[in-house]
Amino acid sequence: MKKIGKNKYFLALKNLILFSAIIHILSLIIYSIIQLEVIHLNYFNVLDFDLFFPNIINGFFSLILSIIVLLILYLIFYFNLKK
Repeated sequence: MKKIGKNKYFLALKNLILFSAIIHILSLIIYSIIQLEVIHLNYFNVLDFDLFFPNIINGFFSLILSIIVLLILYLIFYFNLKK
């Protein structure tokens, strides 16, 4: 049995998801620049949490909290890959 990390079907799916996410973020960056609104880059907006929690993307505190959550998730992934 192949390890999941070396399974070509899993790797193709992972690469598809990563490619789609990169294109999505790039399109949000371009749209934010055109609209001159940083709210489109709010991490809660990117994840569409506003569908479940209305108005979560509004306000300065939400923007700061989304940056903190993003940094925490990045650090979790970073330190788990180091092992």
